[in-house]
Amino acid sequence: MNTKINLAGIEMKNPVTVAAGTFGYGREYSQFFDLGRLGAIITKGTSLKPKNGNKPTRVCETPSGMLNSIGLQNPGVEYFAQNDLPFLRKYDTKIIVNACGSSVEEYVELCKILNTLDIDGVELNLSCPNVKEGCMAFGNTYDGVKKVTSEVRKVLDKPLIVKLTPNVTDIARNSKSSRRCWSRWSVINKYIIRNENRHTQKTTSTCKYNRRTIRTSNKTSSS
Repeated sequence: MNTKINLAGIEMKNPVTVAAGTFGYGREYSQFFDLGRLGAIITKGTSLKPKNGNKPTRVCETPSGMLNSIGLQNPGVEYFAQNDLPFLRKYDTKIIVNACGSSVEEYVELCKILNTLDIDGVELNLSCPNVKEGCMAFGNTYDGVKKVTSEVRKVLDKPLIVKLTPNVTDIARNSKSSRRCWSRWSVINKYIIRNENRHTQKTTSTCKYNRRTIRTSNKTSSS
């Protein structure tokens, strides 16, 4: 059976991949599963410089699933290039790096480096807060999506997927903005949810619910 697909210009042997973040850089899962069976691995969020992430508590179990607020903890792109990428390249699978930043300039510098690495594509995480605009997520506005995507496209030749925030009133408009800047696909990130004590009615944590949707011009699938 032929299971090959083309995802945003990336030729994959099958359509099975993983959600950025939950799979890390694949080391832990490689102890239980042959990573070479996957069509692609999308890494956890990777930034220009190392990030410590949020303070505990980061994870909250619920009767219907799990909430998390990790804060994009990662070792930075330099460490990834020297340690994680050689490990991933041992497997017969495509490598897509989830790129995150806190300013347009940071995204651009990061993608300049990613463009030189032996990877197959970039997933641009626009759910990150823009520190120059009151920490509003880049993906919250049409202009924010357009600005980051267009600037990154100037320095990135590799296939580009844009990861948008669903916490907006008109995500379709933001998706159109990314496609007009030569992004082939758009992906939806997590929903913001509060964990509230029903007895005290106090919020114990504000976390994110994992849901991933890939949208093309006429089809949508979720996982």
